[in-house]
Amino acid sequence: MKLIAHGGVGSPRDKDKKVERAVKKGFKEEMSAFQAVIAVVERLENDPSFNAGTGSKLRLDGSVQMDAAVQSQENVGAVACIEQIKNPIRAAEIVHDSPYVLLVGEPATDIAEKNDLKKGELITEKRKKELEEKREKLKGSKMKDIKDLYEKSQGGTVGCVAYEKGKAAAAVSTGGTSYCIRGRVGDSPLHGAGFYVGKNGAVVATGKGEEIIKQLSSKKCHDLIREHGIEQACKITVDDFPEDHSLGLIAVNEERTASADNREMARGVLE
Repeated sequence: MKLIAHGGVGSPRDKDKKVERAVKKGFKEEMSAFQAVIAVVERLENDPSFNAGTGSKLRLDGSVQMDAAVQSQENVGAVACIEQIKNPIRAAEIVHDSPYVLLVGEPATDIAEKNDLKKGELITEKRKKELEEKREKLKGSKMKDIKDLYEKSQGGTVGCVAYEKGKAAAAVSTGGTSYCIRGRVGDSPLHGAGFYVGKNGAVVATGKGEEIIKQLSSKKCHDLIREHGIEQACKITVDDFPEDHSLGLIAVNEERTASADNREMARGVLE
């Protein structure tokens, strides 16, 4: 098994140990690549120090809406703006095994509940304090001021890619980004933007979601692998990304794992 996970671009490298712990505790020898990426991301969702599952960032109204996605070599499943569910990656797994690709909002939450996924207390004191600070900054702000703050904000996701016995897989989960309103969907649940699995391997992106969507960063990186190799593909994709926006990538194929970023990004590797 070749596997690499991240704790979100902007997460300091001193969090490497937490990501490595999630990799070690989530991964089991008998797992397929698909099972492994889900298990590792589930562990990261349960760690309140990351922006996914428990510990997700709060929307400006104080709510928690989360996005998650998973892709095997055969199919894709994603959820967006799901609420209350402790592990959104497991809801994405349910969609992966359904006739659908992406479910959003209340219907996604309903299907998760009908499949007995656990609800959880997702709001932490740390995130409450952060929201209070954001609201204070927004007092008396005009729309342009809000846009400027939003453009400078960082999202943060958790993600994992793996390769085993000729098959690659990817999983990603996030609580969104700072200064975010209800209903906003970033790159994480969007195929080709936040994640991509294809003939060249698997890629997951983290960073400024709106820009990643515009650039289709995961698909771009994947397509560069054939000509440039996996390490250079990650580097080229990051180098081509606008410098004022954050981007981190993890990738895997039959040869190796690789990563690149333009900010700090905690990670853990299994090879």
